[in-house]
Amino acid sequence: MARKIAGWVVIVLLLLYLLTLVLHISGNIDKYIWDFQTHREAGKIFGSGSNPYDTENLPPNIRTHFLYTYPPLTLYFYQLFALTDYKTAAHIFVILKCLLLIGLVCYWKFGFLREDADPLFYIYCLLVFNSAVFLDMIAGNINLVEQVLLWVAFGFYLKKRLVWFCIFVLIAASFKMTPTFFVILVLLTDDENKYKLFIGSAGAFLTYLLIQYLILPDYFAGFIKNALTVVGEPGPVGPSTLKFFRAVFKAIGDSTGIFLPEALQLIIVGLIVCGVVYMTYRGARQLTDSRVPNKELTEVVLVCLLYAMIHPRMKDYMYLQLIVPSYFVLKNTRFTRLAPFLFILFILSADRLHLPIFSSMLSLLWSYYPLMIAYTVWGILLNEIFRFKNETNAL
Repeated sequence: MARKIAGWVVIVLLLLYLLTLVLHISGNIDKYIWDFQTHREAGKIFGSGSNPYDTENLPPNIRTHFLYTYPPLTLYFYQLFALTDYKTAAHIFVILKCLLLIGLVCYWKFGFLREDADPLFYIYCLLVFNSAVFLDMIAGNINLVEQVLLWVAFGFYLKKRLVWFCIFVLIAASFKMTPTFFVILVLLTDDENKYKLFIGSAGAFLTYLLIQYLILPDYFAGFIKNALTVVGEPGPVGPSTLKFFRAVFKAIGDSTGIFLPEALQLIIVGLIVCGVVYMTYRGARQLTDSRVPNKELTEVVLVCLLYAMIHPRMKDYMYLQLIVPSYFVLKNTRFTRLAPFLFILFILSADRLHLPIFSSMLSLLWSYYPLMIAYTVWGILLNEIFRFKNETNAL
């Protein structure tokens, strides 16, 4: 009884904190949700009949930092927020995201983690991956909407309703395209139509792009140009594998004067990514050949981790996607004595530590701390999969 009361107290306190977070963002609208400001401006320009992908149509004060990188049809979504003044639209957007966040956390608990989602899970959601939830809220990106759609898709995957799974993955990918990656999950099933679903999904998404090319060719060309010229931010803003190793190469070059050619850097990173993909593939193969508990959810967790580690432009708020995967591994690992330590380790934030001699390396590691967590979770999960397979074979 006392534990249940304590759980409700934690939930109420976190909801109150979420309310204060919304009020804080609301009071600093001009400072936060910069992505929404950019995207709404694109919708406004589009509504006026101009091309938002063309910098010549932009006000001079925003030309240096404005770049709309989503497909043309998504402009209709942001055009809706341009029907009212900016502050009203921004408040509507923040409130909608807050409601989506509450719904998503509840869905994570009841649809995926179930009994594993104790009161600590809510604290975990708030703090893990450099407080990715907070970063998502203040960035004002479409990422949270994308995550809701993806997790609805994963819910259909657990229920083996693969057609609906593919549909929701494609809807989630309508803005940033890269979530189409998750369609590979159908290939892990034993469904006799899995290859048809995979090819059909690829065809449907290409059709989505082709229609835009045919209807809005100039806008589509601008979209492709902007998408190819996007340069992600370094350090904690974009903690991806690619940027981590580029930072390592730069640190080595600054210390030794030996700078590796760009092509060689890309080859080394490519080999590392290939190694990650290969080991993940081995783990997935063993999952299909064994009777691991929660097999479908484990497959989702494994593919989510792979996505985060190989995404060349993995932004800080995108690590929100790994909240359930990391907590699932944390609660189901055989390293039970390490679980409390891992919990604390995962929720540490990237506050800079300036220590003599080691400060530069510590700063680098903290900058890519979410990526380090992703690799840790991935390694633990693969170890569990391989151990389960070996123990099954030994029986």
